[in-house]
Amino acid sequence: MVSTIAGNSSKQRRRNVVLIAGTLLAVLVLIYFLSPRDSQVLQQSPETAVHQTVPITGSDEAVLIAEMPDQWLQASGSSSGNPAWAPAVVSPFDTLWSISTGRELFSPPALQGNMIFIAGNDKTLRGINRTTGQQIWSRTVTCGLSGGVAADSSAVYFSGQDGYMYALNLETGSEKWRTGLGYHIFTDACVFCDSLILSGNSMGSIAALSRETGDLIWSDTMDGLLLGPAFSDSTAVFSTEAGAVGAWNLSGSTLWSRGFSSQPSAPSIESGVVYLGFSSGKVLALSLQTGETIWETALDGVQGRTVVSRPAVYRDSVLVAGTCDGRVFCLEASGGTLVWETQLENWISLTPAVCDTIVYASCDDGKLHLLSLNTGLPVDEIETGSYSGTPPILSGGVLYTGNSAGVFTAVSGTVPGAESTTEEE
Repeated sequence: MVSTIAGNSSKQRRRNVVLIAGTLLAVLVLIYFLSPRDSQVLQQSPETAVHQTVPITGSDEAVLIAEMPDQWLQASGSSSGNPAWAPAVVSPFDTLWSISTGRELFSPPALQGNMIFIAGNDKTLRGINRTTGQQIWSRTVTCGLSGGVAADSSAVYFSGQDGYMYALNLETGSEKWRTGLGYHIFTDACVFCDSLILSGNSMGSIAALSRETGDLIWSDTMDGLLLGPAFSDSTAVFSTEAGAVGAWNLSGSTLWSRGFSSQPSAPSIESGVVYLGFSSGKVLALSLQTGETIWETALDGVQGRTVVSRPAVYRDSVLVAGTCDGRVFCLEASGGTLVWETQLENWISLTPAVCDTIVYASCDDGKLHLLSLNTGLPVDEIETGSYSGTPPILSGGVLYTGNSAGVFTAVSGTVPGAESTTEEE
């Protein structure tokens, strides 16, 4: 991986205050550490962000390190669709490890303890030590793997295009059970309320299976290939490529269902609100309880079919998504107001990862773009070597990314404040 390091003019500002006595100097240094570090990029490339309104304001709370969930029960690790935990990291980057599977990697991986579970179109699920990159075990099935992986404290769950849902022992990879759902499965695996495994097939059949045995507990149908699910508390939401969106409770009762004229993304949920992007270039916020529309935002300049990715929600305040015409955009979660929009060179089909100051967006131009969460302006970029594959994950200062060439890489970055502190000392 190759990184392009954005310039930083803040060192000159520090030289202007070096004669100020002790206490004032300490205050200024603290302010410097907590301020955005892309001011020079803002001056050099004002045309990059094609639409900007009021920047997002930060707080001391916003830079605290959020903890990764103990169990990876659904795609992205939570219902928000946002697999990023502060702090942000920038260059210099260092490749910790990289593996090549030889086939496309489109299945969102799962992190559990010190393991990462990677599924790909080579028909294999791999249990990898995420510190060293050592393969601990692997399990090969008869068809490719595309759906997101889930994991609890004892097992890892995934589905295959062979129509089966699998549960494997977390430590050894030995099979606990497998259940045939019929037809191909592209849907994410989901551990629903610690007792059920949810998934669905390409014909719109939803299945809720016993977590312990794989036995069918309840089932239902929707129109079209299933996307999602995402769950919050005891409510799970699916969408389909045919335009259907619906919610179910733990017993399998339908809470609400809606049909739309354009294709929705997989759903994201935060604080009782369901967020969806649509192929019409719109983003909708729906009530998790009733399915009613809370707000709707249409992107400007949409021509034809403009697919919007699954949104990533950050701290219940903003959501970020990408489009097939190369946009990355940020909306206020409360009302859908556009905060900024940035134009890149190719498709943004994957959900970005959003942390305290940086958005990590994987683009089909062969790069992972680092954008300022405040303004959308470029901060850095990492070459990935191929088209987008798996959504980026940021945890513990490490970025995990897989591409369409079958290469999965773990890259450690630098926390800006920590780097500056070292230089200052």
